Amino acid sequence: MRKIISPEEAERRLQVIFPRAAFDTVLSSPLAGWAVAALIYVEAVCSPSDEAETVQWARPSTVVWMSTATLERETDAERLAWRTAAFKNSKQVENLQDSWGIPFQPKYKDNTRETLRDETFRAWREHNAIRKRSGLPSNSSKPTWSLLDDFADLFDPDMSDEVFREAATQWRDKHMTPGTKLKALRALNAEAAQHAVAVTLPDGTTRTLEPGGSSLIIKGVIEEWAPSRLGQPVVLAISEPGDKVHLGDKKMLQALGIKIDPKDVLPDVLIADASPDPVEFWIIEAVASDGVVTTGRRKALLEWAAQQNIKPVHCSFLSAFGSRNAAPARKRLKDLAPNTWAWFADEPGHELAWYQMFPTAEEV
Repeated sequence: MRKIISPEEAERRLQVIFPRAAFDTVLSSPLAGWAVAALIYVEAVCSPSDEAETVQWARPSTVVWMSTATLERETDAERLAWRTAAFKNSKQVENLQDSWGIPFQPKYKDNTRETLRDETFRAWREHNAIRKRSGLPSNSSKPTWSLLDDFADLFDPDMSDEVFREAATQWRDKHMTPGTKLKALRALNAEAAQHAVAVTLPDGTTRTLEPGGSSLIIKGVIEEWAPSRLGQPVVLAISEPGDKVHLGDKKMLQALGIKIDPKDVLPDVLIADASPDPVEFWIIEAVASDGVVTTGRRKALLEWAAQQNIKPVHCSFLSAFGSRNAAPARKRLKDLAPNTWAWFADEPGHELAWYQMFPTAEEV
């Protein structure tokens, strides 16, 4: 069965798929997030071409009867048992949960079913997010709703935010009209602008980065670490996901003969310290989730630097984290390459050095 997603995370993703500035809020309400979590819990997911008899259908009451305690029962056997009980009636659900030692405390009242059916499900259906079983009387008590599989795919809890946003864009491209897609794009761009991260470069110019933890770390590196650590810092380039590169001092790039190609293996930030002679280059990775300067990554970046006629002896490497207590730091500090540094945005006055005191046997 598919992995369970929390209602809160489902709601957050719904607000990206159907931004509230462009769509009716019934598409991404807390009830809608709860519905996604509940339908995935019981595996009410199908393709448009699946035979009706093979589809696991659900009622609005399946969503209404779900509770936080139930969602914590994560084994396939428990989920199947709850689904079987919910297929029958609320008394069966109550009896099952009694056997589990958890009270029957539905998240929503029974009369919420009409809101769910007539507003959220109907709106989802208009956007090809959910399928309704055909051929049944309108007053049929049989389960008739199932999420369409490519919509349900957007709620894989293991999907990173970057991958999810790209998948959501592809889903909208596939299922929405050009006008509807334009409305969604304008709303998302407006929201991003509100939360964008403005970075002031050492020369006083600014660059606007996409919202997110990585951008906040980059901001700290450029505005706090670089002025304190380097004699004359010059930001040459900042790269973001999606082959997006912000150039810093273009004249300096040309003078140094450095060509920035988004298709290259670029660091998150490239800063030159113009005070020493020759110039020293700092190759920096912002670690919001992963991506520290490992031995392999250091080697790849040195190969890129060599293509720009930058000698290895003039390269220094920094892995920048949000905090020593952040999960990426706890997980990946052990993977730092020798002869590199680490810096933490919440302790800007400190720096860690990881260097090799003695040569290895291979180097002797």
